[in-house]
Amino acid sequence: MAGLHPVVVLTGATGAIGSATAAVLARRGARVLLLARPSDRLGAMVKKLGGEDKRIGSVPVDLSLMSSVRSAAKEISRTVGHVDALLNIAASFSSEYRKTKEGFEVMFATNHLGPFLLTNLLRDSLAGRGRVITLTAPSSTRVDIGKLMDKKAFTALDTFGATKAANLLFTFELARRAKRWEVRANACHPGLVRSELMREAWAPIRFISRLVSRPPDRAGEDLADLAISPAHEGTTGWLFKGTRRIDPPKSTADQQVQSDLWKRTADLVELGNAGF
Repeated sequence: MAGLHPVVVLTGATGAIGSATAAVLARRGARVLLLARPSDRLGAMVKKLGGEDKRIGSVPVDLSLMSSVRSAAKEISRTVGHVDALLNIAASFSSEYRKTKEGFEVMFATNHLGPFLLTNLLRDSLAGRGRVITLTAPSSTRVDIGKLMDKKAFTALDTFGATKAANLLFTFELARRAKRWEVRANACHPGLVRSELMREAWAPIRFISRLVSRPPDRAGEDLADLAISPAHEGTTGWLFKGTRRIDPPKSTADQQVQSDLWKRTADLVELGNAGF
């Protein structure tokens, strides 16, 4: 990890886990670039974390829109150059089928396509010991892109679960592909954390989640460790719960499935030769 002020880019910066992680990173001296949808909250966070000293900045992005992701990636490259760590934290849960103006179901776009494209477009910025940490869950839901694109096949929990499994498949394939650029890739399951993510879930799910969830502060500490601690310098291709390595679902360990999803996703976002 480079210097006293490693450069960390994180998505979902105005959410519970993203804001907690940003606060930890700022306290540890990192230069942090906050990514989130344009809002007053984003500007307020920059100011709260000490944006006046130029170590905290922001780039607005809507991860459900690939055009917005491309614009954000260009702005990041202009703003910070080398990126020591990219934290893909943002996630979306929708109880109803919604399609973006680019034609993708919104959870599929926000949770998988957007982070996939952003990570690949930042390849050159991450090259040379950069780290990619993707927040996810140990989902064993089968990833069927045709089903994810089909309104008639939509169910909220299955779609959300498939995007989390896609995060794992993406991470493990990235870990292999990125070795050429000396980039490390890992996934992190934070456990149940109090956040606004499941606000559209059914009432019983929201109630139980509130009862058993922990505050986001611990998740922020864990993600900061994975992003900048020397202890994780050479770690790649792992799934963590907090900072403890755990085994991923067997269904996500199939290298052919990982490769096939990568290629299909690259086609959907029109990645071309720009990525890993």
